[in-house]
Amino acid sequence: MKPFLLSIFLCFMGISLYAQNNEIKGTVLDRDGSPLPGVSIVVKNSAKGVTTDFDGNFVLSDVQSGETLVFSYLGFKTKDVVVSNFNAMTVTLEEDTESLEEVVVVGYGTQKKALVTGASVNVKGEDIAALNTGTAMEALQGTTAGVSITRNSGQPGAGTRVTIRGLGTIGNSNPLYIVDGVAVGNIDYLNSSDIASIDVLKDAASAAIYGSRAANGVVLVTTVKGRAGTPAKISYDTYYGMQNIYKNLDPLNAQEYMYIMDEGRVNDGLAPNDWESILKNNNWLDTNYPGLGTELGEEVWSNLEDGWKGTNWIDEMSKKNAPMQSHAINIVGGSEDIVYSMGASYLSQEGILGADLVDAGYKRFTARLNTEMVLKKNDEHAIITVGENFTYTNEENRSVASGNIYYNDLHNALVQNPLQPAYWQQSIDNNINQFGFTPTLDGLANDQTNPLAVMYYRHNYNYGKGNKIIGNVFLEIEPIKDLKFRTSYGVDSWFGHSRSMNPTYNLGLLYTDDNDGAGQSQYFGNNWTWTTTASYNRMFGDHSLDVLVGTELLQNQINTEVGGSRNNLLFPGDPKYAYINNTQSPESINEINTWGADWAAGGGGLLSYMAKAQYNYKEKYLFTAIVRADGSSNFADGNRWGTFPSFSAGWILTEEDFMANTSNVLDFAKLRASWGQNGNQSIDNFIYSSQIAYVFPGYFFGDTKPVSGVTSYPARVTNPDVTWETSEQLNIGFDARLFNSKLGVTFDWYQKTTKDWLLEAPILGTSGAGAPFINGGDIENKGIELVLSWNQQVNDFNYGITISGAHNKNTVTRIANTDGIIQGPGSVLSQGTAAISRVEVGQPIGFFYGYKADGILQNQDEVDAYVTPSGDPYFNDQRPGDVRFVDVNQDGVIDEADKGFLGDPNPDFEMGIQLNFEYKGIYANATLSGKFGMQVMQSYRSFADRFDQNYTTSVFDRWHGEGTSNTMPRLTYGSNRNTNFISDIFMHDADYLRINNVTLGYNFGNMLADFEAISNLKLYVAVTNLHTFTNYDGMDPEVRYSGNDDLSWASGVDLGLYPQARTVMFGLSVDF
Repeated sequence: MKPFLLSIFLCFMGISLYAQNNEIKGTVLDRDGSPLPGVSIVVKNSAKGVTTDFDGNFVLSDVQSGETLVFSYLGFKTKDVVVSNFNAMTVTLEEDTESLEEVVVVGYGTQKKALVTGASVNVKGEDIAALNTGTAMEALQGTTAGVSITRNSGQPGAGTRVTIRGLGTIGNSNPLYIVDGVAVGNIDYLNSSDIASIDVLKDAASAAIYGSRAANGVVLVTTVKGRAGTPAKISYDTYYGMQNIYKNLDPLNAQEYMYIMDEGRVNDGLAPNDWESILKNNNWLDTNYPGLGTELGEEVWSNLEDGWKGTNWIDEMSKKNAPMQSHAINIVGGSEDIVYSMGASYLSQEGILGADLVDAGYKRFTARLNTEMVLKKNDEHAIITVGENFTYTNEENRSVASGNIYYNDLHNALVQNPLQPAYWQQSIDNNINQFGFTPTLDGLANDQTNPLAVMYYRHNYNYGKGNKIIGNVFLEIEPIKDLKFRTSYGVDSWFGHSRSMNPTYNLGLLYTDDNDGAGQSQYFGNNWTWTTTASYNRMFGDHSLDVLVGTELLQNQINTEVGGSRNNLLFPGDPKYAYINNTQSPESINEINTWGADWAAGGGGLLSYMAKAQYNYKEKYLFTAIVRADGSSNFADGNRWGTFPSFSAGWILTEEDFMANTSNVLDFAKLRASWGQNGNQSIDNFIYSSQIAYVFPGYFFGDTKPVSGVTSYPARVTNPDVTWETSEQLNIGFDARLFNSKLGVTFDWYQKTTKDWLLEAPILGTSGAGAPFINGGDIENKGIELVLSWNQQVNDFNYGITISGAHNKNTVTRIANTDGIIQGPGSVLSQGTAAISRVEVGQPIGFFYGYKADGILQNQDEVDAYVTPSGDPYFNDQRPGDVRFVDVNQDGVIDEADKGFLGDPNPDFEMGIQLNFEYKGIYANATLSGKFGMQVMQSYRSFADRFDQNYTTSVFDRWHGEGTSNTMPRLTYGSNRNTNFISDIFMHDADYLRINNVTLGYNFGNMLADFEAISNLKLYVAVTNLHTFTNYDGMDPEVRYSGNDDLSWASGVDLGLYPQARTVMFGLSVDF
């Protein structure tokens, strides 16, 4: 009996234990550790389920080991968790950035993402900050289809060039940047941690609410705002990195250089150089350093005989492991009626050029304060709300030269001969050469000198500091629910100063300055915007209507820059005292060089009226209409006002009953279409009136005049008939999400036509005034964009892949002159060379233009066969190794009529790849971007100047005998048509795919639950610019330089730009 009772007892005990272990308890939190009430938890493939209580807690009974719990919550990613034990669990849900309930920023408001009918893209601030770029726009490379982003150079603080859906103008092609409702020139002044989101409006319908300023697209930036009803949350983010040149060029060493120079002379029938005599014959050096000129030459020659490879000036100029660091602290919180967000950040980035001589780099300090306060409310809504958003930025920038072939420190290092040492102990002079820079070996080349010294004396004593104050204050009144009146006053102001010291130096016959001096300048200016809107949002059964009307006044205040300089410092050689008032007293005011200007371009204004209506039926059929009228002071009466309308519609297919049978696969699908117009008024103000330009500040009367000549003249020929440049765009798109929102698809086709370009008309130089602005051209951009994304969780493993691509075809359709051509800049590759870029009907904007080459003449037979249709040689001196230029029109002359298309600096296709992985706190992500179908024109030496400039090792591919090369001509000692004629021998394919960023880190998450002071901690290591897959043999295929800053459309010329850095950094992010 007892054994039987014991058996029954044990059976019930087992059942009791099984029942207890069959119960799952837990808590569901968001990524900030806050509980989530109302989360749905169900056992997969069953009807069993519960929801979390107010504290995020749940209890679920009758669960078997191995079953999968599905956690779902509106606005968060669905998460599957496999039951492996019956311990209390803590589940963290991630926000679903692709949630259909997500709200995105649109013009003058927000809108549910599912209901957007235009083409736009949203990027979260946390994703931008995670890439650790110097500027926020750099982080968008490879993440935003249809938005082409090119870094201006690798120089700290250089910024980016942003083009949305192709170049549409030869004028200002920059998009409109709006930060918290205030128009700004760019967003480089912001720290990435200050940004909550960036929304890019790509089509005309989305941007039409901004009218005449939106022809090139709109970038809307929302800074971090406070959170109502939450205690203060403090976050600190920092990283420290080391930068090095990612890819260097290889100049010829000393032995290679002498061999190549001799070959050029021999090819021209000259004797090789007597290098020993040349190096020792330094007349200027002997005169200025008595007895030492010959000694230096002998020392160099002796070193060469002992195998010295010479000076690699690129290595000498580079800085190894240049530091970069960032610190940012932010505080976010709020009560029921007051919310606040404040932050401060500091970025310091030293340059990878400048060696240890020049303190080159960029520093930025930013402070931000955003507040919002409810002054009056009722039980339903806030009645009166006030707030402000302000950012202060202080920037300091000291750079090396990275301009054209003559003002470019890197270019100087590339072409400088390697026979000259960088330093020479004998040349040290505390007054004029304290570092001991080796002076010019004038027997070798008196027009070349030590590029390190040039860089040091040109830049080490120059620096500038700039300040920005940008923000707005606003008042919002909601007298009845959903009827809102809002007025906002915003300001964009800037002020700063610069100082420079010009020291004395004595480096060579052509590089001597006996006069030291100081220079100072300062500038200031501001723009303000006053925006007033009224909006009403109302549901009428199944109908929803959202309307907005408003007016906006933009005033560009006159901005000023003044400066001066003077020689003869009282404290020579000490930059701390390099001020104009620390120079010797001038005998007359004429001894002080002064300059200054008040730009009327900052004195114009814009008055606007706008209206927007958004309607939807059952959130199924969507319609939006927008119109804006702008009146600009840039145009004369009769042309001053422009009207810019747009219409868009959307159809959410998955809301239709006939799509119900697809619901197990298709979660969301929307068709959308839009048409709209935008304008462009980017020209000087008041061009319809006769403005005066001053040559000399003032007139003189009487018999004695210190100045005789022109004091003022008409600044520009007037044109009262010039009017708006207009961009018109048609867009058709499709958005879908499939397989429980794991797969996302976005597709867009567009056609953008820009009409009536604003450009300067060509006029004779004898006109006595600047060229007038006219309306003179049209262009068409057609393209498609596709974004595919996949996000999935497999147990504890989360991963995501996003691939985006954009194709754009750019064609000029009209130019308002007889030949249908606009010429680009000349003297870019070398002084006196022809224009290399042009705009022409039927071609892409800014295409490369020059002679076609049909290879290299390999032998005398080919030389003899290279004749005109009449049998005469094309050139009397042609010989093997010369370029075989193509006589396109077969008229027997190689001339301007034979030039044509050589290449296109604008890519045909751009793509981006984003990879994200996370497993139990370990996370990794990578971002890649690529551009394809573009060309670069490259020249690292100015051939027309002097033959004795150095080459890179690419010269080994030259023609030096039959069959040795069919792309690079023979060497010559003097100037020669082979290189002076701009042809496709300078062209290079520049396709590339770059790994922009790779990050590996660990999120401690719930491991810190016992530390009340810390709610979250991340540690990571990251590498930026890890690798570039390309066949381009230059430093970097991403070339922005145009050869002329005023012609931004003429891009893609590589003369030796400031190189890109590879940065290895370590960082942490901690929330308190």
